[in-house]
Amino acid sequence: MAGVLAVGILLQGTGTPVRASEDPLTVAAAADLIPVLPGLVRKFSEKNHIPVRVSYGSSGELALEIRHRAPFDLFLSADAAFPESLALEGRVLGDSVKTYATGVLVLWVSRSLLPSGTGKVPTLSMLSGSPVKKIALANPRLAPYGRAALQCLRSRKLWAELRGKVVYGNSLAQVAQYLETGSADAGFLSGAQAIVLSRHAKGEYALLSPDCVPFLDQKMAIVTRSRHIREARAFEDFLLGETARTLLESHGYH
Repeated sequence: MAGVLAVGILLQGTGTPVRASEDPLTVAAAADLIPVLPGLVRKFSEKNHIPVRVSYGSSGELALEIRHRAPFDLFLSADAAFPESLALEGRVLGDSVKTYATGVLVLWVSRSLLPSGTGKVPTLSMLSGSPVKKIALANPRLAPYGRAALQCLRSRKLWAELRGKVVYGNSLAQVAQYLETGSADAGFLSGAQAIVLSRHAKGEYALLSPDCVPFLDQKMAIVTRSRHIREARAFEDFLLGETARTLLESHGYH
């Protein structure tokens, strides 16, 4: 499918690959969920014996895929706006639009660029007139976390000064890649992506929600054309349950 950035995941109750002919539940998921969704899928499949395939991308790209009749069953967005607009168009079931997580915007900065004596906690002011040359930002038109970052910078009257340093990624996954490879010195991520990135790259991050920008209300919805409504509702119920809540919180969601 055009526009989808990441690979699919296919699991069954035993956690082993299943054949495509077994017609899994197909989930379109925002890229901020890459660190946590595989574990959620595994737990759901082990409990319900329902195979699941996941395709990742920016929320805007995935919403466009759904408008173009892509064969998704369930949409996990990084915001509320995309599922709600699809519901108004009749492309997802209105009663299935529900909040499954509350996301946190963070600023991540390479450790080598943090001034001494700061306690190694990055701040927005460090981006201004500092050694930071490139700032990674997810495309605000497509990625809710990119839109939140832009809103944050504008609220602090930093956008005009910093926009020349910005390099755009199509999704948070690409922003994280820029930061891990050193193609960018700083960037805006979800809490979940920042936690994972810090295991692979030398950097520090600071929470920006809710002081600079509100928490992100992340909503899901079942695609109207889905042939697996029952299974999709089962996955929604699972994501609203205690098991999923505990795992989401452990990955930085509220």
